[in-house]
Amino acid sequence: NTAKEVVIKESEGFRLRMEKWESINPKGLYALDLIQESLAENGEVWQTSTYSFNMTKEELQALAYGLTA
Repeated sequence: NTAKEVVIKESEGFRLRMEKWESINPKGLYALDLIQESLAENGEVWQTSTYSFNMTKEELQALAYGLTA
């Protein structure tokens, strides 16, 4: 069970990351976190908002398709 993390976008004062991993229970679901970070001038994170979703593989594929279509 391997977690994947990706930085989707990073600019001055802002970073958006995604973390995804397969849930142990219930089987067949994936946890998806979208993490929005506000960055101080020195690059340190000073505020974080996390949006969490549980999705099936098919729902993840539909999301990926929707974002790239």
